Amino acid sequence: MPGRRLEPSDLVGHNRDVDNDGRLRAERYAQNEALFREVNERIRELVDAWTDADDRLELTCECANLSCAERIVVVLDEYEGVRRHPDRFLVAPGHLDLEVEDIVNECDGFWVVEKRGHAGATAAELDPRS
Repeated sequence: MPGRRLEPSDLVGHNRDVDNDGRLRAERYAQNEALFREVNERIRELVDAWTDADDRLELTCECANLSCAERIVVVLDEYEGVRRHPDRFLVAPGHLDLEVEDIVNECDGFWVVEKRGHAGATAAELDPRS
């Protein structure tokens, strides 16, 4: 549900192992998530010839935690909708950091998050579609 604000206690501490220097931390998170976005873009390119708009893709969670191995399943049209925004990412539920991103949409099996501030600018700079 758009606009819902989570409290830090709602999360499982998924990304809390990163340093507390705000700007550097935000940039690192954006770089990590951009890396996973790039992986998913390559998956999307590889299956392009065999997929329709309503087909499902199995992708990698695009959260900032480099050790995350969660898989998410998304309909191709939903994926393309997220990719229209260079500061948005697909993550497993709970895999976000409220200090640098907001939940845009909670879907079945994944959330769409949007980076803000310096993290959003870094994510946009690293977007392969921009």
